Amino acid sequence: MSELHGHEIEAAEAVNATTATRVAAELRRRILHGQLEPGSRLKLEELASLLDVSHMPVREALRELEGEGLLELYPHRGAVIKGVDAQFVRNLYDVRGAIEGMLTERCAEIIDAAGIRELNALVEAHAAAATARDNVAMLDANRHMHDTINGWANNPEALRTLARGRVLVDALRLRYGFGEARPDAIVAEHRTLMRAIERHDGERAGGIARRHCMRARDDLLIRMRQAAAD
Repeated sequence: MSELHGHEIEAAEAVNATTATRVAAELRRRILHGQLEPGSRLKLEELASLLDVSHMPVREALRELEGEGLLELYPHRGAVIKGVDAQFVRNLYDVRGAIEGMLTERCAEIIDAAGIRELNALVEAHAAAATARDNVAMLDANRHMHDTINGWANNPEALRTLARGRVLVDALRLRYGFGEARPDAIVAEHRTLMRAIERHDGERAGGIARRHCMRARDDLLIRMRQAAAD
């Protein structure tokens, strides 16, 4: 009986873990698309009812999102989605630029021919989204391309740092969009980056990646200021 009970407990824990993963993904999606905004309070009871799950997976999901820097947990009071402002954007992009520069440099040094072909295809997928001015598709394609570059460096600690707060900044990008010329500039920057990667010029590729990140930061800050002035 005790062995059976142990298996039942393990099965229940596995179900809760799977449900928590699903709940976390749904909350990320809602934050990304502005359905849950910075500063919003998330109450355990309301989330469980909204998502038709028990309290336990919601708690686990909230702890996961707290670890990603998306919200702050308060005992007995649920959670609050982190507020974002210009300083938050600057800080995050400063960190991202430094880390992505390092990872891109390493990628350029070790990537193989198959990896280069994959990256070129991802660059062109982003270019197609940029031509269509599809912001959601642009964001997805851009993330996929940079995640692939970063993955080549085999540095999970750096990747965990990059993930913190990322959804909040992506949500800002979907909310405020891009400057008129920015999509075409991104495409040009990606292609310049790929030429450096194809030549295995790590130093140049890393520098391009850092500048690319700072230009993204500056464009988003301009869009935020313009929206505040309207």
